[in-house]
Amino acid sequence: MVPPYQGRVQRESAIRQISPKQLPVQRSAEITSPSPQFSETGGQVMADGDLLLPVLTSINERIFAYEQKLEILKGIDTAGATRPAEKTQREKVNTCRQKIQNMLTQYNALHQQLLPKDSVSTKQLFKGETLLNLQKQDFGFLESDCGKMVSQKHPERSRLPSNKEFIQQKEQLVSSAYARGDYDATIAEYEHLLSGVAGPLSYDLTFVYGQALMKTGSESKSRKVFKELLGRIRQHDQAQWEFKLMQLIGDLDFALGSYMPAKEQYNEIVRVYQGLGEKNEWAKQQLSALNVADKQGEEVKAYADLLRSHLAYNPERDGYTVVRKAESFIKKYPYSLVASSADHLITVSRKAADAWYRNLLQQVDQLAAEKRYQEALLLIERVPRLILPVEKQQELVVRSKELSTTEAINRETTQLAQEQQAQENWNAGMTALEAKEYDQAIEAFTKLLGTSYDVKARKRIDEAAGLAAQEDRRRAAELFVRSGRTHDLMSRKKLLLASR
Repeated sequence: MVPPYQGRVQRESAIRQISPKQLPVQRSAEITSPSPQFSETGGQVMADGDLLLPVLTSINERIFAYEQKLEILKGIDTAGATRPAEKTQREKVNTCRQKIQNMLTQYNALHQQLLPKDSVSTKQLFKGETLLNLQKQDFGFLESDCGKMVSQKHPERSRLPSNKEFIQQKEQLVSSAYARGDYDATIAEYEHLLSGVAGPLSYDLTFVYGQALMKTGSESKSRKVFKELLGRIRQHDQAQWEFKLMQLIGDLDFALGSYMPAKEQYNEIVRVYQGLGEKNEWAKQQLSALNVADKQGEEVKAYADLLRSHLAYNPERDGYTVVRKAESFIKKYPYSLVASSADHLITVSRKAADAWYRNLLQQVDQLAAEKRYQEALLLIERVPRLILPVEKQQELVVRSKELSTTEAINRETTQLAQEQQAQENWNAGMTALEAKEYDQAIEAFTKLLGTSYDVKARKRIDEAAGLAAQEDRRRAAELFVRSGRTHDLMSRKKLLLASR
């Protein structure tokens, strides 16, 4: 469907082509019917050509109004998806959508029918009462529950979360996904949010989105995001973001092999920040490498590849591979113009990899403390060994063996404790059985079901139940005999009742 504002412009343009007369565009979304003029004697005197244009304009306005109502209903439906929706409410929204689409279909059909005509008479216009019937349906819709639902004052709309609240919720999802290293989710949540709002999102959220694209291999798309963000920042005079983005765009161009754009970006940094030597140093070193790209192409290409790996660094996927690549570059090109830049990449990458590795070990220790040994072992097994230095590979092997041993000891200890408890329950059951405490015996033996004592316990439960029944019959008979020897009527009655 064409967006309502765009569709309205297209229809008005088509109407203007019918006649050079420029009609005032009505701003109200209410129903407006052509108002015939009358002579002094009361007769209608409107000409055919004069009637066509007002009617087309009126129809155009109704199409625009219903397209807006459809957008409002879409907003109600989308917002309702963020909270548990009643089935009846969902059905109501779907019914209203069908009614709005039906009105749009009829108005569009009438618009297309009248548009090619040069003029139309009153008789032709109201032939078959198509327009009158459509206006009756229109009034009926406005007075219906559906019409009230899409009106500005309807309470259902006031209960919907505001656009600001919706954006804040979605922004939190984007930030949380990025913080936990789920870059695919970061991209998906950001793009979903972007499709539901009018206008750009915040600087920091867009920056996070660009970073996630970089870390998932979409460097070209990431560069475009950062370039657009830089343009926005310059328009709003956000200097604190400018340098960071300029350097990042230059690095991306360099990493992608776009040497000329990279040189332009670094030259701009040097020119704009000439008074800040520390900030200029990185750009100057990058320029020094780019200036010899023609003569030392292999070295510059190797450095670009290292830079690309650094920019796309994902600890869980890459571990210490960027550190290793940077060290190899220094070893191969010890006198490189960007040797100090490569050293910087080693420092930054090692710091990030060490932080990831420490966090991994902390997770393993936490799971082990909770005796979730299999989960801890699985966490270690998921780490690709090739992304780790040899000593850390060995450390994880030792950890795995320790966890397996601890799990085995814990399992044996648990089994011994269970066996000991089972033995105690067995002894308690046998003691109660010998003491003719059959209910207690049955309770003790029942605790042994499902253990190594299961078969023996079932036999003792049957035995205790049989002896209990036998004891009950003996006691009943004894009471019955005693009741026959008693001369007191009340006492006899109590004994008979007890013997049942």
